[in-house]
Amino acid sequence: MQDSWDWVEEELKKIQTDMPVDSEMMQVVDAISVADFWKRRYDEELMLWERKLEVKEEEKKNMQSQAQTHEFAIKELDIKLKELERRWEQEKMLLEDRVKAKETEAILEKTKSQWESRLSVLESENKDLKSKLGVSEGVAITPGAGAYAPQEFFAGRAMMEKQLKELEENLKAKEEESRKRLEKLEEEKKEVARALAEKESIFNQEKTKWEKLEKEVGGISGQMSQQLTNLKDREKEHFTILEDLARGFAHKVRNYLGIMSGTIQLCTANFPMDNELKEQLNIVDQNAQEMLKSIEEFLALARIPEMSLEAHNMNELLEGAFSPLEAQFKGQNIAVSRNFGSNLPAVKADKKLMLDAFVKLLQNALESMPQGGGLTLATAYDEASRRLSVKMTDTGSGISEAHIKKVFQPYFSSKKGRKGLGLTIAQRVIDLHRGTIHLESVKGKGTTVAVNLLLEPPSA
Repeated sequence: MQDSWDWVEEELKKIQTDMPVDSEMMQVVDAISVADFWKRRYDEELMLWERKLEVKEEEKKNMQSQAQTHEFAIKELDIKLKELERRWEQEKMLLEDRVKAKETEAILEKTKSQWESRLSVLESENKDLKSKLGVSEGVAITPGAGAYAPQEFFAGRAMMEKQLKELEENLKAKEEESRKRLEKLEEEKKEVARALAEKESIFNQEKTKWEKLEKEVGGISGQMSQQLTNLKDREKEHFTILEDLARGFAHKVRNYLGIMSGTIQLCTANFPMDNELKEQLNIVDQNAQEMLKSIEEFLALARIPEMSLEAHNMNELLEGAFSPLEAQFKGQNIAVSRNFGSNLPAVKADKKLMLDAFVKLLQNALESMPQGGGLTLATAYDEASRRLSVKMTDTGSGISEAHIKKVFQPYFSSKKGRKGLGLTIAQRVIDLHRGTIHLESVKGKGTTVAVNLLLEPPSA
């Protein structure tokens, strides 16, 4: 027995050829086609704007990275410039010391001049004394104990001149060394200043580009937001019409199939026919019954149920959903571990609907691990956000990136023989409880389904 929409289309074509054309039904079909067109148009526009936004965001990230690189280079140059300024200050202090040394040298020169002047006076006095004393009648005149002897003075003068010469040579050498170092520092300072100015210019240019790009991204984001809002409004309007038309269409098809199935059953029960024809009619009847079942599921999905909200413990709800499937998990050699939070607050939920949603999520995990594996059930509560979370993590086959965005769409399934309503129904139930459901998966590694429910604040 086929269980795909291809078969449904073939059967509808057969019914269309066998039955008179209903103009009202054809209008319904045309309206559904129009709604489907707007749905595709919305998806295409959404993908186009998302790609544009991704490109602009990537450009923005690149510009930010370049700006950070230039900013870092400027900081390094600034540090280097400060280091040069510090060395410049040190050299400046050294030069000041050398100036003071020059002043000391000038004082010494002055002292030297004073000593030379005094020596000249002493020499003049010594000549006068010699001329006055002279030599009388061949008798040598020798100075007495109190006479002045200039030998000590000459020795002191020679030593002082030597010290002055050495000091002068040292000062010249240090002055030359300082001059060269100052020239080098000055050159380095100019080089750093040039590099800093160049980096600042590049940084300013990049900053201007980045600001321009940011404005463009903001403008595109605003346009995209407005476009998406308009598309969503139009989609909502068309889907409201689509839902009404689809329900009417499903009712009509259900009635036709019911008539067809009843007629077939009446014929096979009351009229003689050969076995081959009877078998063919039974196959048609079985297909009609399957179609009726699918329509009932669709109508149940489209119908907003009346909810009976009561306080429940999430751990107990999860255990209640797992219990009927426990034997199947054991039969497929799937190890199940629990990481339940303690002292979880009660959640107001419709028990039947919530159990049904969890059962469908667990069945998906079961089907993804036909050769065995592992399943982890976890619950937790975040008091700050008042969110109660449920996570189901399996080590199954996973879902490809191309399919992961479609898993919640009605009648989408990557497995043969499946109708693709399980996750759609689960999402509908979670939405009715003011919650969110999120799916993360890696092909070949497993899937994590996360359900988050926002709890009501405690009453005062």
